[in-house]
Amino acid sequence: MSQEAYKVLKEDLTNVGLLNAPQIQYAFGRWISPIEPLSTHARKGGGLWVAPTLSVARQYVRYLRKKHGITARVFKCRIGKILYRSSCRIKTDKLFFTKADEIKI
Repeated sequence: MSQEAYKVLKEDLTNVGLLNAPQIQYAFGRWISPIEPLSTHARKGGGLWVAPTLSVARQYVRYLRKKHGITARVFKCRIGKILYRSSCRIKTDKLFFTKADEIKI
């Protein structure tokens, strides 16, 4: 059974690239996996970052707009195995979302 979380992406459905993450082009309706080998380390190695709650996702959207001038979109998504978890982020091995999963902020 997969869990739910929230993915924050740029307008063009690419990741925002924080923590030196490699650029990934996301797509609707298919499971997405990281490019790098998976790692349970908080800052090193592969994994996909998601927000655990909508409130945290909204905080990321505000931060990206204010500090980096990036307009972001938020999608409710299903995630696979949790590799790392803190109160404000989750690192997972895969995620899935559709166009209908977008949350207007």
